[in-house]
Amino acid sequence: MIAFRLLSRVAAPAIALAAGLVGAAAAADPALIQSIRVADYDSRTRVVLELDQARSHKLEVLDDQPRVVVDLESARLDAELPERGRGIVRRMRHARHPGDMLRVVFDLGAAATADSFAIASGIDGHGHRVVIDIFPRIGVAAPAARDVLVAVDAGHGGKDPGAIGRDGSMEKTVVLAIARRLARQIDAEPGMSAMLTRDGDYFIPLRQRYTLAQQRNADLFVSVHADALKNRRVRGSSVYVLSEKGSSDEARRLARRENASDRIGGMTMNGLPPTVATMIIDLSQNASIGASLEVGEEVLNYLHGVGRVRKPKVQTAPFAVLKAHDTPSILVETAYISNPQEERLLKNAGYQDKVARAILSGIRAYFYRNPPRGTLIAGRVAAGELPGQEYVARRGDTLSGIAQRFKVPLAVLMRANNLPNDRLRAGQVLTIPAS
Repeated sequence: MIAFRLLSRVAAPAIALAAGLVGAAAAADPALIQSIRVADYDSRTRVVLELDQARSHKLEVLDDQPRVVVDLESARLDAELPERGRGIVRRMRHARHPGDMLRVVFDLGAAATADSFAIASGIDGHGHRVVIDIFPRIGVAAPAARDVLVAVDAGHGGKDPGAIGRDGSMEKTVVLAIARRLARQIDAEPGMSAMLTRDGDYFIPLRQRYTLAQQRNADLFVSVHADALKNRRVRGSSVYVLSEKGSSDEARRLARRENASDRIGGMTMNGLPPTVATMIIDLSQNASIGASLEVGEEVLNYLHGVGRVRKPKVQTAPFAVLKAHDTPSILVETAYISNPQEERLLKNAGYQDKVARAILSGIRAYFYRNPPRGTLIAGRVAAGELPGQEYVARRGDTLSGIAQRFKVPLAVLMRANNLPNDRLRAGQVLTIPAS
């Protein structure tokens, strides 16, 4: 965090100057703020304004009624403000001022300091960002608790059926059924709530899917799919996270298929020194990819308890739908719809429920290990109210290693599972008591 704040302060003048020069040369039409999203980190709350043109901005922090004010020259709001605050940000509002200036105000829950910088970045070479980091002053009270929000994305939809099984089952239909079940289960979980990117048979472009999650300030993005191969004997589930290269030829093949309905280019940062641009990308993307891998491992563990797992480790691939750089994101291939046996399972309500329950169990385990600040789950963890978990033993696991992973004494783990010794078999389900 210290390194990041230094980067922000050193880079901000040069970046803001570059943005101002671009803005001065831009057309007379006002820039459009296409989205506003807020993310909460351990020591700061980050606000990101995405614009279709570069614009200079001015930042002001007020203490009498704690708030941060951002003024943008020749700009208009073309997106809905997030429905709720995040971290120290309680409320967001905006107003137009003379000279086509747009003022965006962030009402805070306590006194704070703030830094800001502008970057030229986006998809297919379009879009620019103004980033505001808000730091609570030492000793301020924590903001009110909230639910962890999980964005559940049912793959494909509408004109894009996805993969089609031998009996005519369409991927878009079965994954929507699983996504709906998962959302209902998340909503029933204390301290958690869900949003669906689509709740019907209609098409949503890939970029819009994660943009919807970012606009709601989701803590996690989960995309649900059902894979297909020419070899109909292949079966099992898999979990993927974002990478630029992919962990295997099969992962890259799958990413190309899933991305085919909506080609999306990579991120560029026009006008910034390459080293600064790379550091800014790495600071957000590396953290979210690390978190994505961790939650992916948890979900994969519980999928072992549902049926065969095709890939024993989390796979990496350049999925366009996972390119929310500041939000942990995973893609779950629930089964192979090209396999006749799994095609029948995917249409079965009981199996859909089991898959959804496994995904939820992994999500729950991750968030109780990594509770976002200011959430109800963070409060429960601080109070020692940790729920019990389950773990499905894999080949190569040892009981002592599992005990160490979950920070539970080996004797306690053995007693909780009535184990006479420390022998394990693959597929054995262990109850993990609250540590």
